[in-house]
Amino acid sequence: MLSIISRDIRDGRLIQLIRGLLRAGYMEDWRYHETPSGTPQGGIISPLLSNIYLNELDRWVEDWLIPKYTRGETRKSNRTYTRLQRKLQQARKMGDTAMIIRLKRERRDIRAVDPFDPDYRRLRYVRYADDFLLGFAGPRNEAEAIRDHIAEFLDCKLKLTLSKEKTLITHAGHEKAKFLSHEIMATRDDTYISRDGKRSANGVIALRVLRSAYQKILNRLSSNGKVTHQTELINDDDYTIITRYQSVLRGLYNYYCMAVNVSTRMNDIQNILWQSLTKTLARKHRIRISQVHQRYRIIDPVSGLRILRVIRERDDKEPLIASFGGIPFVRDTKSIWTGNDDFQFKIAWFAPGNARTEVVQRLLGAIQEQVPSSR
Repeated sequence: MLSIISRDIRDGRLIQLIRGLLRAGYMEDWRYHETPSGTPQGGIISPLLSNIYLNELDRWVEDWLIPKYTRGETRKSNRTYTRLQRKLQQARKMGDTAMIIRLKRERRDIRAVDPFDPDYRRLRYVRYADDFLLGFAGPRNEAEAIRDHIAEFLDCKLKLTLSKEKTLITHAGHEKAKFLSHEIMATRDDTYISRDGKRSANGVIALRVLRSAYQKILNRLSSNGKVTHQTELINDDDYTIITRYQSVLRGLYNYYCMAVNVSTRMNDIQNILWQSLTKTLARKHRIRISQVHQRYRIIDPVSGLRILRVIRERDDKEPLIASFGGIPFVRDTKSIWTGNDDFQFKIAWFAPGNARTEVVQRLLGAIQEQVPSSR
């Protein structure tokens, strides 16, 4: 690690500081533990040092592994498919409708290109922290060779061990690879035919939200199998409660918005959050859930979706508005939904703390603060 950093940074004091951090050890249950190797897990500098270290893997994959297993411009045409194309053109010239229909049906069962073309290979690589994924178009024996190359590089160059139990070789055509709470697969749909007569949906790589993402939310907000209220939020202001639930909903959608099934999964997650939110408000005000709907539920004039909204009036200023819902859960591969809220909490989940109404009180006093304080 120090040799990698010293290669690009000529500052002895910084190197000495990092050396001290690596050897400082850590405390757990009020007991000191040494760190003979690696960086202490949970250390503030550990993620940065890990990325610096694994950047060596990135450079090696890009400079050596990908060029070695990438060749060819396009796959060769399938001769049987090409032959049917010629017959179809002749049938169209002759106006033989029956022959055209028969040839089109026969063509759907044949691939336009040769999937086993020995002169075509593609290798793609992506890494997030210590999780990485490679997509390879080629035979399984070459995929196994790629795995062995990576294991050898990690062992010889970086002194790391590749976990064979976690390093799986998955066939994208009929299996799903799990990566960062997503399922990755190659779509297969023979019924979708484009205007040029091709099955253009086949072979397209798709991201899907794991069902465990929904189950995780359900488990977190449930008790004895039923969605329940959040006790730690009952003493907060309504504005704070609704904003916190909305921040969770928005954060999850921003993360999963590229998935093909984001609409289904996010609607299920929103229903769980909606139940928990209404039960929390009902418990806070000691009213029924139907009364919560009467008090807070409206139709969003922008999205046309149902939302829960609370408005806090301010003297000589625009009112504070907090809304839950109103996000159109459509697949978005280019950007993330940011919404039109005036204020949002920068939190990842419900944090039992003592922020309480302090934040909304400061907002009402026109003192902007984006992170609720805690003691």
